[in-house]
Amino acid sequence: MRAVLGTPVVRGRSPGDPPPPPATGSRRLLAEPEAVDAVGEALATLHRNASSPGAVPVVLAATDYCVRAADAFAARCDDATRRLRPSDSVALEASGLLQRFTALTGWQGPGYAIAEPDGDGSAALRFARGLVESGRAPSVYLCEVLRRADTGAFWAVATRVHREPADRTGHGSTGAGGHPPATADGPSHGLDPDTSRRSALLRATVLPPSPDPAEEQLP
Repeated sequence: MRAVLGTPVVRGRSPGDPPPPPATGSRRLLAEPEAVDAVGEALATLHRNASSPGAVPVVLAATDYCVRAADAFAARCDDATRRLRPSDSVALEASGLLQRFTALTGWQGPGYAIAEPDGDGSAALRFARGLVESGRAPSVYLCEVLRRADTGAFWAVATRVHREPADRTGHGSTGAGGHPPATADGPSHGLDPDTSRRSALLRATVLPPSPDPAEEQLP
């Protein structure tokens, strides 16, 4: 059973876009509402377009978010002028990235967050493909949470990983190294080239083939 990737959905804030509104109410515990919004909107788009969404597992490649949250927590610990609050440690939990997606769609688990020292989403890509190719899930939502180096803005790149259909006359999905048609939801939707190249998902779908072993077919 072979897993293929759908056309990516890319969401985030470009230079010149207004900043996200201040966190209030149920979002007060989230240190980075911008990341939550990007993830929520990208995954909600996939969920709305799925023919049978069900309880599709979500795999998050969350290294950039975890690094940012850990840095912010360490800075608060070092700040002698303020007291630590429960929300400071809650923000370290990557599952909070799914809060807006859940509110928008009513999605119900399971969810997995994977962080890698080098910040690449290759392990999350392998894990998502493994869930499908092993038969543990018919499809998986894979979402990379990326932080732009130039602006610090969070972006989300998401796709649906699913079983290869018996009839492959369509061209909406691709295996690793394929080239689906460009769409408004592709990497041209505001994501800068440097961040695009850091995305294992985009390298596996719309960018030129890469020798990255994570993009090779699993045995």
